[in-house]
Amino acid sequence: MLDHRAIFNTRSDWSIRLPSTLEFLNASFIIGRNNVINSITIKGITRLKIIDFTYSSLDDCNYTVNGIQNVLILNISHFKCSLLNPNLLQSAVNLEQLIMESSSLSIGLKFDNHSKFLHGLKRLQYIDFSRNAFEDRFRISTFKSQLDSVQSLIFEGNLFTSVPLNLEDFNRLSFLNIRNNKIAYLITKEINAIEVLFRKSNRTVLLEGNPLVCTCASLDFVEWLFTIKVKLDSNGSYSCVGNDGNITTTNAVYNRLRIFRIRCITTVWVIFSVTLFGVLLLFILVGYRYKLHLQYFCLFIGMANPLFLKSKEEKLEYDAYVAYCDGDYEWVYGPLRIFLEETRNFKLLLLDRGDVLAGEHRLFALNNSIPKCKKIILMISKEFVNNDWAYYEATVGIKHFLGLQARIIVINLENITKTEIPQCVLQMMSLDANDHIRKTDILNENNIFWKCLDQAMKR
Repeated sequence: MLDHRAIFNTRSDWSIRLPSTLEFLNASFIIGRNNVINSITIKGITRLKIIDFTYSSLDDCNYTVNGIQNVLILNISHFKCSLLNPNLLQSAVNLEQLIMESSSLSIGLKFDNHSKFLHGLKRLQYIDFSRNAFEDRFRISTFKSQLDSVQSLIFEGNLFTSVPLNLEDFNRLSFLNIRNNKIAYLITKEINAIEVLFRKSNRTVLLEGNPLVCTCASLDFVEWLFTIKVKLDSNGSYSCVGNDGNITTTNAVYNRLRIFRIRCITTVWVIFSVTLFGVLLLFILVGYRYKLHLQYFCLFIGMANPLFLKSKEEKLEYDAYVAYCDGDYEWVYGPLRIFLEETRNFKLLLLDRGDVLAGEHRLFALNNSIPKCKKIILMISKEFVNNDWAYYEATVGIKHFLGLQARIIVINLENITKTEIPQCVLQMMSLDANDHIRKTDILNENNIFWKCLDQAMKR
């Protein structure tokens, strides 16, 4: 046995010769200060089976240990292995048990990108990596050399939130200790892997000390705890946090499992219903607030299709509805009607001509007539802008053709300022009729006004 708490201050390579009959070496609590060493070589041993280096402290683990090819059990817990030489244990080819508790391996192994640390140690049956502050899952290749040998894995006291490796890769694993980690519950994939791996008897999983939850998401896990054939610590009865935040046990939840499942299903449907109602209510409020914009959008999407427009127009009875005031009667029934109906063969709907049902109220006639027409012609005059019925007529027509400005034809019969023109008409393109055009006894088809009107009707 080496003397406890001996202090070495040498540098470079260490070489230690021990009696050939030595079977157990206790080299714990050896402190080396400010050392930068390349290797430690143990010579003369042929029967050495157990080495305990617990609490022996060097600056780091950036060296190799040679001559331990016959060692079966190695305890190097409480080492400073944040700086780790991947070849530290490469000579321990017959090693069966490796104990490295609290040795900062979460940092050291992070830089072992090629998984050399345990490579070649094909006889390892027991690995204890407790309290090393592991958070992330191990690389797939970390335990590649132990897939056919390891029987016990100890990961107690780390920071894992799930099983940190693929259990289905191991062929002889019978004991898994993941106590005192940060696991809330095991997911279906992990449960299935344990079922497959531990389908034989005498298999053990330790889960005590994890912050388990007994919520809707973990009910399958709770049920599994009491139906699995694998041996669990505390017989599967663990402390857990319920949906209400109170502390309970998995056993208590399992005894009322059916009630909990019904509650969870009810909660899901309530949340879904409330969410759906909220979304519908939001759509209704938004639709009401922006109803004109939505109408424009729907018209733009649906009616912008040329095939749709063509098929719809072919079913309409009239080419245009003419909105005018009594003072403009002579011009409407004179030049306008003659040019559009007699010269260009368009069919106009004129309320005063009897194009509506006899005796039908004027308001109903308006609402029933505009949908029968492909376009609307608004005759803007001073009388028109000061007439409530004319304003209503223009509003109904523009609303019907919302988003389809080409279907709205505005003719200014008089010089009217923008402040006088109704807001709903102001943004429409208009044709201005000059003094010559306004004469009721003259119709010159070659005038630019009539040509523009003809083009507008054909669009």
